[in-house]
Amino acid sequence: MRELKNICNLISEKIQINNKNNEIDSNIISINNYVSTENMIPNKCGIENAEKMPNIKNINKFSKNDVLISNIRPYFKKIWFATHDGGCSTDILVFRAKKNINPCFLYYVLSNNSFFDYATLTSRGTKMPRGDKSAIMKYIVPDISLKKQNKIAQFLSNIDKKIESNRKINKNLYNQIHLIYKKWFMDFKFLNDDKNSYIEYDGEMISSSLGLIPLGWEIESLGDGELSKIIGSGIDDFKGFKYYIATANVTNTEIDNDLPKITQNNKPSRANMQPISKSVWFAKMKDSRKLIMVDNYSNELIDNCIFSTGFAGLQCSENSFYYIWSFLLSNQFDVMKNNLSLGTTMQAINNTNIKKIEIISPESKVLEKYNLIIKPFFEKIHENNSENQKLTKIRDILLPKLMSGEIDVSDMEI
Repeated sequence: MRELKNICNLISEKIQINNKNNEIDSNIISINNYVSTENMIPNKCGIENAEKMPNIKNINKFSKNDVLISNIRPYFKKIWFATHDGGCSTDILVFRAKKNINPCFLYYVLSNNSFFDYATLTSRGTKMPRGDKSAIMKYIVPDISLKKQNKIAQFLSNIDKKIESNRKINKNLYNQIHLIYKKWFMDFKFLNDDKNSYIEYDGEMISSSLGLIPLGWEIESLGDGELSKIIGSGIDDFKGFKYYIATANVTNTEIDNDLPKITQNNKPSRANMQPISKSVWFAKMKDSRKLIMVDNYSNELIDNCIFSTGFAGLQCSENSFYYIWSFLLSNQFDVMKNNLSLGTTMQAINNTNIKKIEIISPESKVLEKYNLIIKPFFEKIHENNSENQKLTKIRDILLPKLMSGEIDVSDMEI
C-alpha cells in the first residue's frame, strides 16, 4: 500500500489571462473546454457543457487524461476523466498520473466510493465543506503493477463505455422527443384527420391566454385540470425497508444507484411522498432540474421507493401522461417554475403557484396519436436507464475488489 501522492501529482498550473478587463481570450480557453463545479455532474456522471464563462484571471489548466474532481462537498462525487485539454475553476482539483501509472487506473482509484468517503470525512468547513488537499494526498491506495493497472482500467472502462453509450442514445431520444413535442404543441404542425399538418393546411385557430391555439383545444392549470392533479403528501404504511429518493439523489432524469434505506420507524420527516403509476415528479427548488417519471412498468419505484417532499408530484390521465412529461422536460416549464418560485434564501415553487402554470389542453384524439409515437421512445430510455443502473452497480461492486486484489484480471482476456 502507498499514499496517493506516490502515484499522482496535484496540478495547480494557471492559465495566464493578461488583458485589463479580465475577459478570457477564446483562443486560450472557451466555453467548450472550460469546466466549473456547476457543470460537473454528481455521482460520477462526468460533465456537461458550461453555460457561461467567468470573467476572472484565476483559472487552472488541465490536460487530456488528467482526473478532475470538484473539491466542494466531496460527497457529491463529481469526477471526470479529461478527454481534452482545457481550463477549470480553482474549486476543482486536477490530478495527473506519475510515470508508470495508468491515468485511467488513477481515475478508477479516485472513483472508488471509499475515496469520496475519505475526502468527505477529512474535509473542512460546515456549510460549504471542501476537501483538505494535504489529507487527500495521504489517501492510501493499493500498490499494483502497471500490467494489472492496464487490465483493471480496460475492464472497468468497457463497462463505462457501455454506460456512456446508453446515455448518448437517451440524449438523442430526448432531443427527438423535444422536436416532436415542439412541432405538435408549439408550432401546431401535428397531423389532422386528413394526415396533413394542421397549421400548414389552414387549420382554424382561436385566441387564448397563451396565444392562438387550434379550435377545440383549451387552456387549463397544471395540476388542477383534466390532464393532471397535484399529488398530496402522505405514504402507505410499509414493513421492512424501502429506498428513499431525495432531490440530491437525482441528476436530470437519472436516479442514483446508492440510495439510503429507510423503515417505517426511522424514516426522515421529508420521506412522505408516495410514487404511483402514471405520475410525474419534479424538484420544487428553483433552478433545480430533477425529474422522475413513474410509468406502469416502473414497479421498482412503485413497490420499493419513497420520495422526498422536495418533489412535487402530478397524477396524469392515461392520455395525458406522456404529454405532461414532455412538457416538464421542456425549457418552457423550467422558466415558468423558476418565475413562480418564492423564498428568501432557498426559493421554491409551492402547490398554489404550480396551479398558476397554464398549459394547453389538446383534443383527446391528438394526445392518443402523440402517445403512440412517443411511448416507444420512453420505453427505450427506461430500458437503457435500467441497464445503466445494473452496470453501475456491477462496476461499483467490482471496483474495490479489483483494487484489493480479491479479483485478479491480470491474466484475463478482456
